[in-house]
Amino acid sequence: MTALTLLAWVAGVYWIIAVVLLVLSVAATIAQPYLAARRATRRDQPPASVILPVKLLEDQFDRTQESALTQHYRDFDVTVSSTDLDAPAVQRMRAILARHPTVPSRILLSTAKFAVSPKVDNLYAPFMDATHDVIFMKDANVLLEPDALAQHIRQLTDEVGLVCAIPYCARLENFCAHVEAAIINGPHARMLFLASALGQGHGVGKIMLFRRSDFLRAGGFDAISHTVGEDNALAKAMRRVGKRPVFSHRPVRQELGARAFQDVYHRQLRWSVIRRNDELISFIAEPICQAVPAVIASALAAPLVGLAPIVAASATLLLWFALETLLSMAKGWQLSWAAPAVFVVREATMLAVWLNAWVTDRVVWARNSVNARAGAKPSPVPHEEG
Repeated sequence: MTALTLLAWVAGVYWIIAVVLLVLSVAATIAQPYLAARRATRRDQPPASVILPVKLLEDQFDRTQESALTQHYRDFDVTVSSTDLDAPAVQRMRAILARHPTVPSRILLSTAKFAVSPKVDNLYAPFMDATHDVIFMKDANVLLEPDALAQHIRQLTDEVGLVCAIPYCARLENFCAHVEAAIINGPHARMLFLASALGQGHGVGKIMLFRRSDFLRAGGFDAISHTVGEDNALAKAMRRVGKRPVFSHRPVRQELGARAFQDVYHRQLRWSVIRRNDELISFIAEPICQAVPAVIASALAAPLVGLAPIVAASATLLLWFALETLLSMAKGWQLSWAAPAVFVVREATMLAVWLNAWVTDRVVWARNSVNARAGAKPSPVPHEEG
């Protein structure tokens, strides 16, 4: 067997694995809500503290943040946290809270400075001072349905320590927003839906629902302060104390609006560096979820089945694009007439991000540069289970 023949066989095996994974993940994305709903067996509604960390005043801020105060839930309060009480986002939150006087609410100043991630610093005060044991945290660009808290709480059974939800992107207002949505709604979502369909859970921080007592038993802030991927670190910490992380049967709507390509790139790079640091094997395997390596593999393997490389490559590219487009239509996700161009730019962006993530530790979080490997200081107070 010549070297070229061996390369063709290896490429053929790679192509088969990539395409099978594509088909399985598409099927799992459709099936996951039904499979996960069967595991949502909790029926009571314990009192809950809703945490809203704020920093920047983003587009549609009022709409997304107000959705946390209009929950159809028996007993909940809302705590807003910020490092600057005079920030425009905080002033806007004051007006939002004033429109809902029946919901117990407050604004806390976060002064902690011990974590690698500024977000973790911002969460210290509200997590530790929360009124209730059950804590529900959401990011500022997440739009909640009125029954979201009630639905997600169904997943917080006795053996579950962390409930997250798989995000999907909506309200896409320019080409770059469609590119970011193609990344998040595409390979990222498919792999998360597949993991959930197989009964696995991971930390995805768009929303996080957990018990503070479990959080403290799992190490509290000392377990998550060392990384900018606090969501994944929390999932790992819960596993160590015998509590499972799970994905909810309800996805969460992430509002994108208009995006700048630089912001899209830096956000994807941050998440990729986090995966490289925290989930190296998964990070190494990421290209198998992307179309470009499969297209190249199909061209290399084409002679084994008597096809011209250009025919095999074109067929693979068309298959990948068609399945993801049909999936978006089935899920009701927003599509663009420029979808073919979006697909090409997405693939180039994902490959560039993956290669860049091998050689950098600098990431951008809320427009600030952060060293993803910087050491964390001890958390402000010892954490013991209350």
